[in-house]
This record gives sequence, structure tokens and C-alpha cells, in this order.
Amino acid sequence: MKLVSMLMFLPLVANAATSFTGCSIPQQSQLNAAISAAQSYISAASAYIDSHNSATPRYTTWFGTFTASRHGAVASIFGRLKWNNLASFTYDCSTCHEPNEYAYVYPNQFGKIYLCGSFWRAPLTGTDSKAGTLISQASTFTQNGGAEAYDFSQKGCKHLANVNPEGAVQNADNYQYFAENNPPLS
Repeated sequence: MKLVSMLMFLPLVANAATSFTGCSIPQQSQLNAAISAAQSYISAASAYIDSHNSATPRYTTWFGTFTASRHGAVASIFGRLKWNNLASFTYDCSTCHEPNEYAYVYPNQFGKIYLCGSFWRAPLTGTDSKAGTLISQASTFTQNGGAEAYDFSQKGCKHLANVNPEGAVQNADNYQYFAENNPPLS
């Protein structure tokens, strides 16, 4: 019955179109590229987590000391993200006027991402990328596990993983950096 429910949902997700609010044609083009790159990052990160059931440099860098429980929590969030179709989300390019912020969401408003000034200056992929920003924001939706925003820098997220693995597993940007995997860790 659970599988049937999921299969009934898939065509709705697959056929959903991207919605843009206040986005110029160039911004829409950048977003479409970021969506595609983010989906690739999510697929790769989810496959990595599913195939590694013990400590690895990549896992411990972003999520700290390995435990089965924390690994399960990370796998759950990436699993939920994998089922998202970021191309079905709504992207608002006109509401946020903060030049030094990347984006924000309201956790209970699934599928709507508000983009800010730093997003448009970010590279498509790599560290602090447009694709990574979409992953970070999507991970904060309650439906995806409700990650929090404790720390935003790569250095800060590594430190959080080292001193507070539970916090790292709950921090949206740790998911972003794990998915971006830059520089590459095995």
C-alpha cells in the first residue's frame, strides 16, 4: 500500500512545472541550471550515504563521529531530498532584498524558496554554490526533516561536526557542503 501511494504521487511530481515569481529570463536560466546541478548533487550524495555504512573522511568531515543513528538521520534527509523535484518548486526572486544573504524558506511552506543577493553572485557548482544553496534550503523544509541553520560557513560546519555531531546532523549547510563535496573527499 505504501509503494502504491508513492507511485501515485510520482506522476504529479514529474509533471509539475517550475514556478518563478519576479525572476528575469536570465535569472530563470540560472535557476534551471542550478536545479539540474542540485538534483545531480542530491542523487550522488544519497547514493554515497546509502553505500557507506561506516566512517569515511567525507562523512566525518561534515557530520562528525559516525554512529548508526546519526548516519540514519543523514540518510533519511538525503532520501527525502532525492524524492523532491526541485523543478516543481516556486522560486521567488523579488521578495528578498538582503545583498549578503543567499536564500531563505519558511519551513512549513514546502517548495517555495526566496532568493537573495549572494545567490546570484555564487558559482553554479563548487563551494557555496547556487546548487548547494538549493540543497541547504530544501533540507530545512519540515517535510524533508527540518534541518536548522546553525552555521553557514564551510569552516564553521567542519568545526560543528567536530565538536557537536548531533548539531551537524541537524544543520542545513552541513548537507550542502556534504553534497558539494569540494574539495573532494572519499
